Amino acid sequence: MNTSINRIAELVAKMKADNPELISLFLDQKLDDAALVARLREETAATMQQRFPKAWSYYTGEGQTEQDYYTLMSTSMAYLRMMDYLDHEGAVYEDLNLHGETVVSRPITLLRRVLLGQETSVHLDFLEDMAHLIGQLSGVEDRIIPARSQVEQWMASHPSGLDPEVIVWRAKNKERIVELLIKQIEGRKRKSSFYQFRDDMSHEQKRKQVLAWWKEDRFHLHFALRSAEELNRYLDNSMDAETLRIMKESERKGIPIFATPYFLSLIDTRPRAMQEHPGSDLALRSYLFYSQDLLEEFGSIVAWEKEDIAKPGEPNAAGWLLPSHNVHRRYPTVAIFIPDTMGRACGGLCSYCQRMYDFQAGRFNFELEKLRPKRTWEERLATNMEYFRNDPYLWDILITGGDAFMSSVKSLRSILDAVLEMARKKLEDNKQRSQEDQYATMRRVRLGTKIPVYLPQRVTKDLVQVLSDFKAEAEKLGIDQCVIQTHISSAMEITPDTKKAIKRLLDAGWAVTNQEVFTVAASRRGHTAKLRKVLNDIGVLPYYTFTVKGFKENRELFATNARSMQEQLEESSIGQVPQRYLATLRPFMREAKKMVEQINMVREGAAIPFLATDRNTINLPGVGKSNTFRTIGITDDGRRILEFEFDHTRPHSKVIEEMGSVVIIESKSIAHYLRQLEEMGENPAEYTSIWGYSAGSLSPRNPVFEGVVR
Repeated sequence: MNTSINRIAELVAKMKADNPELISLFLDQKLDDAALVARLREETAATMQQRFPKAWSYYTGEGQTEQDYYTLMSTSMAYLRMMDYLDHEGAVYEDLNLHGETVVSRPITLLRRVLLGQETSVHLDFLEDMAHLIGQLSGVEDRIIPARSQVEQWMASHPSGLDPEVIVWRAKNKERIVELLIKQIEGRKRKSSFYQFRDDMSHEQKRKQVLAWWKEDRFHLHFALRSAEELNRYLDNSMDAETLRIMKESERKGIPIFATPYFLSLIDTRPRAMQEHPGSDLALRSYLFYSQDLLEEFGSIVAWEKEDIAKPGEPNAAGWLLPSHNVHRRYPTVAIFIPDTMGRACGGLCSYCQRMYDFQAGRFNFELEKLRPKRTWEERLATNMEYFRNDPYLWDILITGGDAFMSSVKSLRSILDAVLEMARKKLEDNKQRSQEDQYATMRRVRLGTKIPVYLPQRVTKDLVQVLSDFKAEAEKLGIDQCVIQTHISSAMEITPDTKKAIKRLLDAGWAVTNQEVFTVAASRRGHTAKLRKVLNDIGVLPYYTFTVKGFKENRELFATNARSMQEQLEESSIGQVPQRYLATLRPFMREAKKMVEQINMVREGAAIPFLATDRNTINLPGVGKSNTFRTIGITDDGRRILEFEFDHTRPHSKVIEEMGSVVIIESKSIAHYLRQLEEMGENPAEYTSIWGYSAGSLSPRNPVFEGVVR
């Protein structure tokens, strides 16, 4: 308690020293609260118009382009936030982190009580945020963009799964897990029809046999760990007591556990003192282990993306009438297709999985045999293809799940063959239509997968042959882009096996792009920049860097939107592709076999460490992806309240355009986030400019991902 009181006193003293003129207004008891708000609005508006006209234009909506956003520096952005706070003082919001309880944004009233000594139970996280705002308004706190050399230094602190020393310790880890698998197979009461040893085999022969099986994807799926006790045993009993407790309770509550031996071999189980780079596997651990928040929320989790929920015969939240549960849709030109195959499962379960609400309802599981296609699937597949065929706008299909590569080779071939037939019929149908009545024809097909990380052994020659065959036929039908979208969040996930799998995909003519999930561990300084570089090294183009979505269940993993913007402007920026190379990028997706060569050509020519072709963004309920926001309020416990605009650079349904904006209350304060980083060994002082990022602008899509040039 004394520590809190002392810290409050320090922050109050700081504010008075940083901005005495502004603080004097808060202390003027001749003004009641309403008069104080009116006076502050009047003075803030006058200052913006006189000193920061571009910020005033941004505030009024007269100038809100991406270029206008980049003119907002620390002080002008602080004035923008102050005006938004004043405009929304006393506003009430539904907080879905609290299951719909209402919260009030009252930064002016609450800060005044603190300054007058009337409030003793103020949350320090709120006061920390407000103290930084006061310093930014006076110019005492300014934004300093780190030099490229500093960013590269941060990057160097994060190893890659391709580094020799990492390969060495993981090889030892693999040997330890192989020994456990030998014991498990020997001790099985019920013999597997395939994975068993002959009675006359020596231990060395058994070891060689398991190493041979290790190369097979079905072996890892067969022996995937499904319990907390097994998980801990395969991690060399390295789980701390609290993590083990949470995992056991999660298992009892029905949260699935599913981790392959291969993926567990990537986790560093050595004592921290013995690790060359302590914490290098934290991003991997953060989606392997569950949090107390997830444990408590499981059973009452609601879908983050409202448009993913649709009733038969009724349009979804984005206004689309869908043929079945297999189709999800947000945009006119794009549809997400989730087959009723093993593709509804994954090679592992990420703790931040957006389908967690489906797991709690029993709609998703890891009973792989039960997920094999039923006879009725062929009929449903045909129905869905007819829906795509008869849509006048659709030209881009993302086949995902689950995981597109979890479908058997046979199932995936049948799905892709159906897509080809649908695309062919779309072309034929257009021959009967006038020029102005032409329907959009298929131009892009994407497959969403995390298999190159969870189970690269599944990228077999048979799978690659299916992809290669599709690519050859697709080109004849005008499908210019065939894309694999991976989900890699750390350079430590990129192993020699992953590199080999990616090369096979590229050789099949499919471009590979990446969607990183920006967890707390992945958001450390230089971590995402290093990931971009290593992805480029193996021929992968970064596509999106996603802020963690979801409410309280994902609070432990959520990195604030302020950090996302800080990363975009301060770290990603050193890989910005010069304007003169943008036209060069356009054909990259169609020339996947030369991707490594193409990427290196631009990196060397532009003298940049990586191609920052990704956009930092978040999936929003009902309106798709955006990162264009303003901080319009703050809760009493310091969580920022953000208002997002939808992405005006791409077409939306009329429903979305009429919706206009979405308000999101973040699940944690910036102070909370910085404490987490400090616990991971980070220096919070390196993140100081984060407090000033109170608005965001979604960067334009890189030309390499735009519509195909004909």
